Amino acid sequence: MDSKKDTFSQKMFDIFTNGKVILLIFFVLMAFIAMNIQFGEKGVVINGVVPGSIAAQAGIDFDSGSDLASFEEVYSVGGVEITTPAQFYSLIEELPQNSTFLLETNEGVYSVLNPISNLSVSESLGLSVREEPRSNIRLGIELEGGSRLILKTNDTLSESDFDLLVDTLQSRLDVYGASGTKVNKLEDAFSDDQFIIIESISSNKNDIFELVQRQGNFEAIIGNTTVFTGDNVVRVYNDPQHASLQGCSGSSGSYICSFAFSVQIDSDGTDQFFEKTKTLQVIGSRLSEEVRFVLDDTNITSLSIAASFKYQKVSQPQITVSGDTAATEDAAIASAQREMKFLQTILSTQSLPTELEVVQSYSISSSLGEELLSNSILVGFIALLLVSSVVALRYREFGLFIAIFVALITEVIIVFGIAAFMRLSIDLAAIGGLIAAIGTGVDDQIIITDEYFKKRRKDVSSKKKIKGALSIIMIAYLTTLAAMIPLNFAGLNIIQGFAFMIIVGVTVGVFITRPAYARILRIMMTTRAQRKKEREEELEEEQ
Repeated sequence: MDSKKDTFSQKMFDIFTNGKVILLIFFVLMAFIAMNIQFGEKGVVINGVVPGSIAAQAGIDFDSGSDLASFEEVYSVGGVEITTPAQFYSLIEELPQNSTFLLETNEGVYSVLNPISNLSVSESLGLSVREEPRSNIRLGIELEGGSRLILKTNDTLSESDFDLLVDTLQSRLDVYGASGTKVNKLEDAFSDDQFIIIESISSNKNDIFELVQRQGNFEAIIGNTTVFTGDNVVRVYNDPQHASLQGCSGSSGSYICSFAFSVQIDSDGTDQFFEKTKTLQVIGSRLSEEVRFVLDDTNITSLSIAASFKYQKVSQPQITVSGDTAATEDAAIASAQREMKFLQTILSTQSLPTELEVVQSYSISSSLGEELLSNSILVGFIALLLVSSVVALRYREFGLFIAIFVALITEVIIVFGIAAFMRLSIDLAAIGGLIAAIGTGVDDQIIITDEYFKKRRKDVSSKKKIKGALSIIMIAYLTTLAAMIPLNFAGLNIIQGFAFMIIVGVTVGVFITRPAYARILRIMMTTRAQRKKEREEELEEEQ
């Protein structure tokens, strides 16, 4: 065959200097950076901190939205090295109650009080830990283990009330120690039904539902006087007219912002609040004492009181909260908004805007999830080998095996990198979508290969053959897109994960991996002289 006139090193040079292959390599590298895969022994990381808890008061912070690989790692408790979550909890249980111990992490050393309590360590400290994640790839509970609870609202809620319900449930679970639990909303575009999906890697489904139903004992306290309770809260406003950004201050490198929202208090609460505030002294623009928000005897936060409350009854007070100092104004706004939503949900925790009905619930053990994950990886790898081998045997070209296998593997890597970057969970539905996307990739590679090797097209240049095959693939891609986009917005969670992964997979394939495979195939099957001649013929045709 003419392609043997080029040496192996020449072909490799041509492949790795091709623009489409360089683009493929770039996206693979970006995918590895996004996944941030860690090697070595697994440690223990902080997986949740309850706001206002002992752990939070000690200065320990947790951002559930951060990359998994950046979770704060626990080194030791009281000087004893920590290697497993079970060891962490058992070691603290052995410590004397009402004593202080040192918790060392990669962020520093914290002095933490071990309170007198009959509760578990995570509940009493407001701190939970988990085994250190090995990458930023977020796995669904089917692959990692955990519980899922799907709830349906009995009443149709407005968008703002639906958002408030989600935030209320999330804060309720955080406050009551169900760390590592995520609450998401889901709307069925066809029936207009509204659902709440709760997933947890640390709590079983029965505990989650019990916490969801639980009504917290909220109190607003000034000094030693309870000025109003959750029963006195008529409404917590969440609409733009009553909840808005008040402003930001600071300079480059240091910003702090504040949000304000309104709360409607009944007449009894208004009277009790006024009777207390009129006895306080005015210091500048504030009163001499703060109001503390307490939930189930846990101090959540404290707010200063404007001087105007000393002189008049206010049944719809405005609460202003500030976020943490941040390096950018956008980050400071996001921090203040999170603080506002948290306080809104605390004030709303006495009751929910609608009753919730359990539609589905199940739990999967972590060992079963790990086994399923390892089996999925093994079976997927074997499938890629078999598919690549069958195509290579069909056309009797060993080089096709390498090209197809590399294209399929890189496609999987890039898709996982995108999922890690977008912080999407990879569950069974997503795996099914990925398999379907890989299936279309195999079909497309067969189209490219078959178009290239067709005997009846010997008079057509290799470049035109590749171009024709890619045109067919683009039409198939648009057809797939037209079918999957409606499913992605159908409002059904399982279909969404499946459809979204197909969309991402085929898009990566059509614009990155399949063009790269086509270029690799052409370089492997032709010589430099042949490709040069084809370019010259194309230039002559254009002229």
